Amino acid sequence: MKLEKKDNYYFFSEIEIVDQLDFFKLLDGFKKKPVNLIIELKAEFINNYSLILSLVKYSSFWKKSQKSFILVVGDFLIKNKNLISIPTLNEAIDYLYMEELERNV
Repeated sequence: MKLEKKDNYYFFSEIEIVDQLDFFKLLDGFKKKPVNLIIELKAEFINNYSLILSLVKYSSFWKKSQKSFILVVGDFLIKNKNLISIPTLNEAIDYLYMEELERNV
C-alpha cells in the first residue's frame, strides 16, 4: 500500500486485500483531521461488497467534514450513490478541484 501527499490531497494506491486492516486504521487516523482523499481501488476491493459498505461510512463522514473522498475504480462500476467513483486519477483530481470550488462558493 502506498500513501502519497500531494498539493491538497492524499493519494492511496496499490492497496491489497491483505492491507485492508492497515488501510482502515489509516482512514480512522485521518478522521481526527479530515483531508481530501483520492483512493485507487483494485478489482478485489471493488468486488467485495462488505468493503464497499465500509467505505460508504467513511465517505459520508468526509462529506460532512467538507472534504473530498474519491475512489478511482478504472473500468469497474460501483453501484452506490453515496460513493464518488471515477475511472481515472486525472478525472478524480479534476473532480476534487470542482468540489473545492463548489464548497468555496
